[in-house]
Amino acid sequence: MSFIIVELAKFTKQVAEIETDLEKLVYTMKTLHTTKPTQYPAFWNEEWLRRAIDELDTRKMTPEERAYFARVTAANAEAVKAEKQKIREAVEQNEVAIKTEAVAKAIKRGKLTIEEIAEDSGVSVDFVLEIQRSLTSNS
Repeated sequence: MSFIIVELAKFTKQVAEIETDLEKLVYTMKTLHTTKPTQYPAFWNEEWLRRAIDELDTRKMTPEERAYFARVTAANAEAVKAEKQKIREAVEQNEVAIKTEAVAKAIKRGKLTIEEIAEDSGVSVDFVLEIQRSLTSNS
């Protein structure tokens, strides 16, 4: 993990000098609260900065609106977390299915030992034996 520390007071680049996304972000952090609507730099129209500015601009919100914003943000974060977990589980299930299929094919060929199949497939001997038992019970 890396941390980048920026002293906003030492960031002196003007709009015309800004090139990278990091520079755009630092400039935005430094000047957003003092900029008038007629002075927006063109890069503030980039989708990622536009969304950040819109979502984080709570200066004009009432306390009730801020509380609602906090609840919605927390709910969204939980939803994203749940979706990431579902994706991880789906990937894991897919990997198990692929390994199960490879082990089953190797067992059906009958040319390798259980230990060789386990080693070649990157699974445990118990996993291979379990697949072998399920194949013999289905026959």
